[in-house]
Amino acid sequence: PIKEIGYFEYTDSADIVPPNLARSNSVMIFDDVACHKQNEIREHFCFGRHKNNDCFYLCQTYSAIPKQLIRDNANLIVLFQQDQTNLKHVHEDHVNVDMPFDRFKEMCVRCWNDKYGFLVIDKESDMNSGRYRKGFDCYILI
Repeated sequence: PIKEIGYFEYTDSADIVPPNLARSNSVMIFDDVACHKQNEIREHFCFGRHKNNDCFYLCQTYSAIPKQLIRDNANLIVLFQQDQTNLKHVHEDHVNVDMPFDRFKEMCVRCWNDKYGFLVIDKESDMNSGRYRKGFDCYILI
């Protein structure tokens, strides 16, 4: 272990340290918490940036992620294979201004053809400068 890096695990969302008490430059990873109370987690997505903290929300089903404050504040989406319903939610939330659903679905399928393949949507990047990627490194030009 590195002395300057701490690891804190919480099994109950009520025990999560509030954003105003979290250490600056922290990385918060919320894994498989879709069934837990979301208030504390939402606060990190809303206020964590004031302390330069990054949040990762890991979930098997996109539509299970609360839309307001979590899905709406995401700036990087890593999308493994999804069913049609979840894919439509992603398209509606993040992609519909860039391309029609059928084109988005085709792009996803091409990314998912590789073993463990995934699509990345980087909402802070311009359209042909990394907004859509196959994996993290291969830019998709639209």
